[in-house]
Amino acid sequence: MDAVEIPEAVAALEAAGVHDEALGTLVPARRLRGAVIKPAGRAWRLGALLLARDGTLYQTGSVTRAIDPLRGQANKSPDAEARRDTQRAAVRGRFAAGETVNFGYREIDPPESVGGVPLGEYLAERVGLAITPP
Repeated sequence: MDAVEIPEAVAALEAAGVHDEALGTLVPARRLRGAVIKPAGRAWRLGALLLARDGTLYQTGSVTRAIDPLRGQANKSPDAEARRDTQRAAVRGRFAAGETVNFGYREIDPPESVGGVPLGEYLAERVGLAITPP
């Protein structure tokens, strides 16, 4: 596939009905309430980038699923507990059960290249993979 511009990438993804993912903003815990991830839009995950329907590009951050995890077991690791906390935060944000939620992402200007590949070629490759996965 030849290099594509951002509007062409958006049009191709929309036309193919490629599934997008939720974007959210993490709001830290308050005294009586745990952290919450508030909905902030949707975007397609294209490797190291997230692409919104309006053409905005984001650098990926963290990702979780909106699930209410079972209570942890004894001797649980701090990392595992942190993952469960972000899952609960997504549930509190009222995302659909099982929804993939991106947070901690950062809006960026279109870069010249991604991982050493010109942006247009990178988008063409990633859009192709999103439309026709291996």
